[in-house]
Amino acid sequence: MRCTQYVFLLLLFVLSVLLAGCDFRDILDDYPVSGVKIKFNWKGVDKLPEGMRVIFYPKSEEGRKVESYLSVEGGEVKVPPGRYDMVIYNYNTESVLIRNDDAYETIEAYTDYCKGLETSEKMVWSPDPLYVVSMNDMRIEKSEDVLLMEFQPKLVVKNYSFEIKVKGLKNVASIVCNVDGMNGAYCISNGSCTASIAPIYVEAHKGEDVIRGSFSAFSVSESANTRFTGGVVMKLLLVKVDNTIQETKVDITAAVVPPPPEEEDPVTDIEIPIEEEIEVEDVEVPPGGGGGIGGDVGDWDDETNVELPVN
Repeated sequence: MRCTQYVFLLLLFVLSVLLAGCDFRDILDDYPVSGVKIKFNWKGVDKLPEGMRVIFYPKSEEGRKVESYLSVEGGEVKVPPGRYDMVIYNYNTESVLIRNDDAYETIEAYTDYCKGLETSEKMVWSPDPLYVVSMNDMRIEKSEDVLLMEFQPKLVVKNYSFEIKVKGLKNVASIVCNVDGMNGAYCISNGSCTASIAPIYVEAHKGEDVIRGSFSAFSVSESANTRFTGGVVMKLLLVKVDNTIQETKVDITAAVVPPPPEEEDPVTDIEIPIEEEIEVEDVEVPPGGGGGIGGDVGDWDDETNVELPVN
C-alpha cells in the first residue's frame, strides 16, 4: 500500500514538473525575440573606437528596452518585435560622458569640469571623437530570419587648431588657454547642442616664436536648428617669467560658426587663421628664477586685453 502511494506521489511530481515546463515555454512564446544583426561601415575613419553601445527604446507596449555592447565590426542583438527608437554611440571614451539615457529624447553626451589645473576659472574638457547613429520609429517584425542593419556612424566632434605669432615669447614661462561660447553637450537623438557650462580647455604650447594650440567641440547636426547665439572668444593667459600675467582675447566666431542647416559641412578638422602678432614686453627674471604658473591666475579680465582680428 505504501509503495503504491509512493509511486502515485512520484507520478504527481513528474506531471507537475512537465506542466510547469509547458507553462514556462508558453511564457517564452508570449515574449518572442527577433535577431537584429548590426554592421558598421567605417569608410574614411583611420582610428576606430574601442566598441559601440546600442539602445533600443520601445515606442509600443509589445516592445521592451534592449541595450547591448558591440564590437566595432558590429554584432547580433535579440530584440522583441515592436516599434522602437534607437541610438548607437562609441563607449569607453576618455572625456565624453553620457547622461539621461533612460529615454530616447533625453540621452546626451557631455564633458565634465577639468581637474588638476592650477587656475581659478572653471573649465571643461574637450570631447574626444564621438560617433553616433540615431533612428526614429523603426519596426522590428517577428521573424525567424535575422534582420540585417548597416550603419555608417557619424562623427559629431570637430577639431580646431591655431597658431599665433608672438614677439618676445622668451618672456613667457607658461600658457593657459580656453574657448568660451562653444557647444558643451550633444543630444544624440536629434543632433542638437547646448552651450557649454564653462569655457573649454585648450591645449597650448610654445613653439619657435609661435604659440600653437588645439581643442575640440561638439558639432551641431545639419538637420538641427541649434545655432550660436553669441560670439566665440579664445582667451590666452600668458604667465611671464617674473610671474606677471598678460591676457589676450581673440574673437574666433567666424572660424567656428556652423553652416546653415540646409548646408552639409563634412570637414572635421579646422584651422583657425590668426594673422596678428602678440607682443610680450621684456621682463627681468627675479632672483631664484621664478616663472611657471605657481602664481594665482585670478580674474583674467583684470589684465591687459589685446584684441586680435580673425580673417
